[in-house]
Amino acid sequence: MPTYEGRNLQEAIDNGLAELGLARDEVTVDVIAEGKRGFLGFGRKPAVVNINKIEINVDSFNIAVPAPPKHHHHDLPHPHLPGHNPEKVTATAGTATMALADDPPDPSPRPAAGMTNAREQHIEAALAQVSAYVVNVTTALALPTTVKIEKTGRDKWTFFLSTDREGLLIGKHGRTINSLQYLAQILFSHLTHSHDTVELNVGNYRERREQILEKLAVKTARDVIASGQPIFLDPMPSFERKVLHATLADNSYVITHSEGDEPKRYVVIERKKGSVI
Repeated sequence: MPTYEGRNLQEAIDNGLAELGLARDEVTVDVIAEGKRGFLGFGRKPAVVNINKIEINVDSFNIAVPAPPKHHHHDLPHPHLPGHNPEKVTATAGTATMALADDPPDPSPRPAAGMTNAREQHIEAALAQVSAYVVNVTTALALPTTVKIEKTGRDKWTFFLSTDREGLLIGKHGRTINSLQYLAQILFSHLTHSHDTVELNVGNYRERREQILEKLAVKTARDVIASGQPIFLDPMPSFERKVLHATLADNSYVITHSEGDEPKRYVVIERKKGSVI
């Protein structure tokens, strides 16, 4: 099995992801060696991890989605200039439409405009299908939902779900919304073959959850420092584990890594070897 090294666990993981060309939520990571910092350069050992891509058989989900909408030449979206509002999509009752901000005319030549528009058209069709799928699933769960999609990052699309029953759609510890997001990501990746990520948000749940995870990371780190014993947190999805890792990445006294297999993979927080309080 391929292994990847780094000065610490995070660097070893980053090196592996860069070589494989994959995102963190597309792989599982097994820690082989945590590495040692050594003293004055002596006894230093690299961190070593094994990284495996998560293989998913999309056909096994038997997902039924509407055919992608047909587009005509005059419907093609125009490339955006820096500083303009991002694309927005609204889906209601299983339909999705693309609404773009009004851009001023740009007479400058665009040699790659055809290729850019073709890709945007393909992404737009995929977003429409994923939107319809989310609406259909929530309707089947008796949680009628409308969806607004915004590009919230370079490679990230956020589906803002609106419903009168937010608590039920989120589920205990976010299990319902996380499961639906997992399926939406699989469908989107299958349709586009891109590394873009899909996030489902309900009533600012993601922001509130991130704050909770950051506080959990800080509190747990304090407990680990005080007791000297590692703490094993409850299993959580990769994008939530990433918040814990990022929060404690610069902590001088503790180190974090993930153990276990999906979907029961969990974060371990422990004292750094040789750290002095």
